Amino acid sequence: MVTIIPDVKVKVNELIIQWLSQDNVFEQLNDDLVCILKGKVPDVVPSKLVASRSLSPPHHKHPASPRGSPRITPTPQRGSLQRSRSNRTPSPAPENKKCSPGISTKVVKRPQEIIPQFYFPMGKPLTPPQKPDSSQMTKITALFKECSGGLMPRRDFGSVTKAAGLPLYWKCPLFEACTSSETCSLQQFLQVFEDLESTCHDEAAKFVRVMSKGTRSHLLWDDFNNLLQDVIDTHPGMSFLDDAPEFHARYIETVTGRIMYTINRSWSSRISMAELRDSNFLKVLASLEEEPDINQVSDYFSYEHFYVIYCKFWEIDTDHDLIVSLEDISRHADSTVNPFALERLFQGTVTPKKTDTLTYFDFIRFLLAEEDKSHPTAIEYWFRVMDLDGDGYLSLYELEYFYQAQLEKMRLLGVEECSVLDCICQALDIACPKEHTKISLSDIKKCKQPSLFFNIFLNIQKFLDHELKDPLSNKEGEVPMTDWEKYAAREYEDLIADEELNKQYEYEDDFEDEDEEIELGGGNVAKSAVETYAK
Repeated sequence: MVTIIPDVKVKVNELIIQWLSQDNVFEQLNDDLVCILKGKVPDVVPSKLVASRSLSPPHHKHPASPRGSPRITPTPQRGSLQRSRSNRTPSPAPENKKCSPGISTKVVKRPQEIIPQFYFPMGKPLTPPQKPDSSQMTKITALFKECSGGLMPRRDFGSVTKAAGLPLYWKCPLFEACTSSETCSLQQFLQVFEDLESTCHDEAAKFVRVMSKGTRSHLLWDDFNNLLQDVIDTHPGMSFLDDAPEFHARYIETVTGRIMYTINRSWSSRISMAELRDSNFLKVLASLEEEPDINQVSDYFSYEHFYVIYCKFWEIDTDHDLIVSLEDISRHADSTVNPFALERLFQGTVTPKKTDTLTYFDFIRFLLAEEDKSHPTAIEYWFRVMDLDGDGYLSLYELEYFYQAQLEKMRLLGVEECSVLDCICQALDIACPKEHTKISLSDIKKCKQPSLFFNIFLNIQKFLDHELKDPLSNKEGEVPMTDWEKYAAREYEDLIADEELNKQYEYEDDFEDEDEEIELGGGNVAKSAVETYAK
């Protein structure tokens, strides 16, 4: 007996051909394709194919009528037409999908994956939550009870700040966040302190909350004024400024400018919590409590660094109106800075808009960037200056443009000129760009000698000093210092030496004036004595 085995492939092909021969199939396929191209999901069971979904062959198949045969269209009666309209079943809503027999429409629900929170703008809270320290609250309450009427004056608020577990020099902004008067009650302090503990989960969030009095999530220029004035008034290393109040405003502006230059990497003039977390500012601020010598805190607060910056500005600001023009800033460092680069400073590349003058704050950024070109902000600063077309790359044309001014300075100095081709090749070797004909900002940030790269095109004296420098001149065992710290230490020594020399000249002049007065006085006495004797 022969067993007949059906050919499945042949049967499937037969069914597919039969399905494709049905009416409206190609039209529906075209509609589904349009839906897919538009990003939509086509109907599972199209309405056009509901009547012709069955793959089974029809029971009766009539031969096609010959072409041109008449068509008989019966005219329905009026009553039957109305009856058919009234009995017509309303069409289903678009969202109701029709399903043909045998097709399952069961929806499989996938278990939802819970993604843990990964963004904490106010700091990541501790798990499990930390319980309030009862001994801390007892100590704070006792400090307020010791004050007259339970009101803590501003000058004694440092003890409360330390009892709350905060750095000492938060005391002034914390006091002002609690009250606008000259005394603070326990209730006012607890209201602010409990808000800090419940909403802010790291030091940066707490600092911004205190400095902005809870009104902003970022810090502005003026937010640092009271904190820095408190440093001037209470830090032991700043006591010599008690008799020189005219320097207070300049010191505050200088330190704030350094803070903005170092921390505000977004160039928005607003320090965000993320930028504050990425910086060392809070750590440096806390170190002021333990370091009595303010000059040992080289980041931000050093008085020596302030003195250097302010004196350099005073030298070029001849009319002392706290703004400088292009002619004024061209005299900086004996005119060694590329004049083409200085012109770009006034064209809005590193300032909010085009301007004819630079403020003291603009000069602070310029001096910091000029003397330490390896700093991340300095790299961005000078890249903006050299990117003439603003396309995010330094082309060979732009490199040649700035080097032309360097060649002119070499001729004036009588120095052997380096060809444009040699210097550009040296710059490309330093930057090692991904694309051989243009240099990106990331290329310069990744290279090991960004200062040399920029000095080739921006400062001829520093470039020549590097070329003539002995590679073995670096001594082992020296404390590592940044280019800015080396410059500030060297310039401060020169400024102090000049000041001592000027004092010596003034003392000698005063001594000579006293000698002249004595000689004149002695001559008059002798003359009067002779006249008396003659009489």
